Amino acid sequence: MKAILLSVLAAGLLTATQTFAQQTAPVDAAKKGQIIMSAQKMIVENAVQSPGLKTFTAALKQTGVSNTLSSSGPFTVFAPTDSAFSAVPDAAQFVSAGNVTTLRKTLLHHVVTGKWTANDLQNAVNKGKGKTVLRTLTGQNLTVTKSGDQFVVADEKGHQAVVEFPDQAQKNGVVHVISAVLMPK
Repeated sequence: MKAILLSVLAAGLLTATQTFAQQTAPVDAAKKGQIIMSAQKMIVENAVQSPGLKTFTAALKQTGVSNTLSSSGPFTVFAPTDSAFSAVPDAAQFVSAGNVTTLRKTLLHHVVTGKWTANDLQNAVNKGKGKTVLRTLTGQNLTVTKSGDQFVVADEKGHQAVVEFPDQAQKNGVVHVISAVLMPK
């Protein structure tokens, strides 16, 4: 009887611990800069609410790319963080109103049609013997590889970004938050 009671108590404790971890994970993740998004909202709606994507969101609105990402898609977006935009040479000029054409092309270079989850990317990398190539809305390629447990996305110029927070589900696709801005040719 004691063994059964202990077993039931242990199972209950495990369930309570898992529930607590699930409830607190978004708070802890948000502190680390992770973007917590709702699968019930569109990409732009989620990006606007994400504290680590303020520059990305402002650039989407400034260039009109927000209109594209507000449509049904589906889209896969590799969204650079604010710190990624800050690392771009002449960052203030890069995101300025006078640079809309280049900025628009750069943002579209982070968007792929279709919904590419981390699982889909992993399968494609495995099938491609260590890499897969995705075509962006600019018509150029991004190459996805793995480094340890993380995906690395590279543009045709050789710039690389690490996927910091994969699989942010969206109503019209998926967002992978990345560590650098990728540049089109």
